[in-house]
Amino acid sequence: MSEMIERVAKAIYEEDDPWHKAWPWPDLNESQGSPEPYRRIAAAAIRAMREPAIEMVAAFWRQKNCGTQEVGERGDATSDYDAWRAAIDAALVGEG
Repeated sequence: MSEMIERVAKAIYEEDDPWHKAWPWPDLNESQGSPEPYRRIAAAAIRAMREPAIEMVAAFWRQKNCGTQEVGERGDATSDYDAWRAAIDAALVGEG
């Protein structure tokens, strides 16, 4: 299992189960069953992001080229990591 699938599965579990502090990942109690369903959901969620939304692509390149998401501004955050985070943030706009 990849590190990213494991991280996403843990985040889904912790968001889904109010008792997650009593049974930390991946040591679930018997009523919770195996962590495998969370891993399958995580893999499906990551696969769904394989084709980025146009907003994600725009945020990625805005960050790479300008170093910020602020229109008309310039910044130093132009690394691939900064651009990746900007794309993910764009996907999360309007969440919860």
